Amino acid sequence: MAREGKLVLPAVTEEPNFAALVVRKDVEAAPEPAPPLDLICGAVTVRLDARTSAARIAEIARVLNAAL
Repeated sequence: MAREGKLVLPAVTEEPNFAALVVRKDVEAAPEPAPPLDLICGAVTVRLDARTSAARIAEIARVLNAAL
């Protein structure tokens, strides 16, 4: 039969089983981690966590700028 281009499958003795689909709206997706923030001043690079506050970033930038 294969030479005639027909597909030969084993005989099915049982009905197929399927799992029920469950959709939930109350599950939160895990947030993707943000890449680190790099402050570069001349030859100095300061790598900060992405959760660093804007005030802290500004403070570090002022210190790096004053060092020039």
